[in-house]
Amino acid sequence: MKRYHFKTDEQSDVKGVRLADLAAVKCEAGKVAASILCAAADEVWQRCEWTVTVTDDFGVKVLELRIVATEGPAAA
Repeated sequence: MKRYHFKTDEQSDVKGVRLADLAAVKCEAGKVAASILCAAADEVWQRCEWTVTVTDDFGVKVLELRIVATEGPAAA
């Protein structure tokens, strides 16, 4: 299994996570994003756009999950 590192503008996973395949990497990226959304919801919505970038042990980008947060007029 390869080791993958998950990074955002604010945080970087130095230790990494060993995952079996690309499907597992995508699932883990979704979990990272969901965790951030729940833990810092107000901050995420203020920034409007942010990413979770996944790299391998060599620093090569494997995938990027881009999140765009918008509020409708009813939220004001």
